[in-house]
Amino acid sequence: MGRYLIVGAAGYTGSRLAAHLLSHGHYVRGLVRSTDSDVVERLAQQGMSVWEGDITHPEGLIGVANSIEYVYNLTSRMVIENGSVRCVAVEGNQNLIAACSRARTVQAYVFTSNIAPYGSRGDTWLVEDDAVSPEYPLGEVMIEAEQTIMELVRQHHFPAMILRVGFIYGPERDFIEAIASNTATMIGDGRNYMSRIHVDDLIHILTQVTQNGQPGAVYNVADDEPTRAIDFYSAVRQRLGMVPPRERPAAQALFAGMDPSVVGMVAASVRLSNQRIKEELGIELRYPHFHTWLDEQLGEPVEVLKAITVNA
Repeated sequence: MGRYLIVGAAGYTGSRLAAHLLSHGHYVRGLVRSTDSDVVERLAQQGMSVWEGDITHPEGLIGVANSIEYVYNLTSRMVIENGSVRCVAVEGNQNLIAACSRARTVQAYVFTSNIAPYGSRGDTWLVEDDAVSPEYPLGEVMIEAEQTIMELVRQHHFPAMILRVGFIYGPERDFIEAIASNTATMIGDGRNYMSRIHVDDLIHILTQVTQNGQPGAVYNVADDEPTRAIDFYSAVRQRLGMVPPRERPAAQALFAGMDPSVVGMVAASVRLSNQRIKEELGIELRYPHFHTWLDEQLGEPVEVLKAITVNA
């Protein structure tokens, strides 16, 4: 059985990954900022070893990776707050990798980045070797974090890999509920492509990349069919008996006080190709398109999707 360290074990993805690994008999050490959490308590009862600390404070990481074989850094934030994102993404990775290097047992290190480095790229299918082109603050920070990791890969042969993950959805982060309650609205004209991944598929990819991924590689993580925002919102709203979505200009969202990076991410057109994870990791998705989740939750065929034609 493997020995795993999950940084961000109390989070949406981290807690599910921890539960999955524990259920398969693996040793899991979870690094959390606070132990005062129902999620942390539940995972501890399931057998997770809890380590309280913060990757921005290196003194609290001494020994955290001792005897660990596989490390997941799942810390992520979208809102830029007083430099905190850079501290977590850049300095946090540096501190954590230093702790891993001291341990001398780590065989694979996985950092979950996001789509921000790509900026907005229209209708183009994006592969991992395409040049990055950040257009908002979070993209610049994530590129710096990725470059920091890759420099350590080159200089010290550190076994790190980067996942550029699309929008994550699933139980407790359900886009159907968000659209039904009007907490999720379309920003921009709707012609932008949205790349997403179900959390169950993400967990499967995370478990496979530590075993079959190539050190120094970048992997796009998304389902098979990124969809234009207008088609996505229209399909869901029609299934729910709601009126078609209305456009909310990005400038209006910014004027209303939304964080520029949040607006940038949801309005950007990012059409991720997932060919590499399929070819190198042998991934087969349970949710290859968002309508699979719609069918599962609402129980009826998504006839509207069959009629969708994308206007070029």
